[in-house]
Amino acid sequence: MNNLFSQRLQSHFAQMSKYLRYVFNDFFVIALMFIIGGIGYQYSMFIKHLQAGQWWEKLILMVLILVVVQLNNLVTFVKRADFVFWLPQEKAFFTFLRSGLRYSKTMAVIVQIVAWFVMIPFIEKAMVTTNIVVILMILLMMFFLKLMFLNFKMVDNYHHDRNILNNQLCYRLILPIIIIALAIYVSVYVGLTVSILLLIVSHLLVQKLKQQSINWQTVIEKTESHENSLNRFFNMFTDVENMQGAVKRRSYLDSLFKIFNNDVYSVLYSRGIVRDKEISGLLARVSILGAIIIGAVKLDWMAILIAVLFMYLIVFQLIPYFNNFEDNVFTSLYPISIDQQLKSFTGVIGRIMILVIVVLMIGSLFMFNLLASLMLLVVLIIEWILLIKIYVPKKIKKASSNY
Repeated sequence: MNNLFSQRLQSHFAQMSKYLRYVFNDFFVIALMFIIGGIGYQYSMFIKHLQAGQWWEKLILMVLILVVVQLNNLVTFVKRADFVFWLPQEKAFFTFLRSGLRYSKTMAVIVQIVAWFVMIPFIEKAMVTTNIVVILMILLMMFFLKLMFLNFKMVDNYHHDRNILNNQLCYRLILPIIIIALAIYVSVYVGLTVSILLLIVSHLLVQKLKQQSINWQTVIEKTESHENSLNRFFNMFTDVENMQGAVKRRSYLDSLFKIFNNDVYSVLYSRGIVRDKEISGLLARVSILGAIIIGAVKLDWMAILIAVLFMYLIVFQLIPYFNNFEDNVFTSLYPISIDQQLKSFTGVIGRIMILVIVVLMIGSLFMFNLLASLMLLVVLIIEWILLIKIYVPKKIKKASSNY
């Protein structure tokens, strides 16, 4: 089982390396350097002018630790076919799942260390202390909470007796909130002690799983959800094979479709994009995230750069949808040329990006002055023209000529 997990892990790393080279291209790396630098500068200025010991700082610290503890989920690399091939050896498959638990814990510890290191200045302000022991105790508490969380996620992969401890609401929110509050408002040693006790309890529950049956449907659904999340991220930068999509009827947007009823392909593309849960969800998440980041960044040039980057990523993500109906034999019967199809596609993408610009501009109103907001609007309009009128047609024609 250990060899099987190692093979799956190597396959996962190979896939990651394959797509990460497209993610960290020259353009994105340069933009990322500016973004990290700008956010780091804003964070340092925020800490510098922050008055220590204010009542709301501890509440913010609680929320930050709670959010950080939620990062990273249990990864098992289970395949759907494992249910058939490993069902006769279900008890032995515990070793495979435990390897996934150990891998997940290793990755989680790294994330906790990085997040804790970033939070150290704010912890010192909120706790009104520079005692390195207290700050290290908070890190250990974060470790134990995260390990407890992953242990309970492991328990959820098996058929087991439900109790208050392994209830998801309890171990994800209630228990962490209580422990973090004890550490911040009572004593960091009290919070650390309680987290250790709960970690021991969760570890004992994991050990009992050796003799229990696996909830295969739950394990497979969680693994596929994790893989789809990674693929959706990579698909923002390049085409990803075996992307699993889903279609959802959104009747409340029927009135919006009237602006897309120009021709056959406008109807197909507009309804296809909106009803595709992966693409429509991605559009909504990226647009809202971009608006939030723009509203939070005080440097005008940094916010403009971020907006330009988000616009490019969204358009780049939508380009492959041009060939979405290519496998449908009935579309070949349409007396429509490729140029007309391209015109319809760019028209739909153009209207969608206008809505994205509106969302990004809403974010800019929270932190920008009027002049900076107008400057951002001008930049986004120029980028919209370059992307919709030049970049997208050129990209699609180049891709079509390669077939």
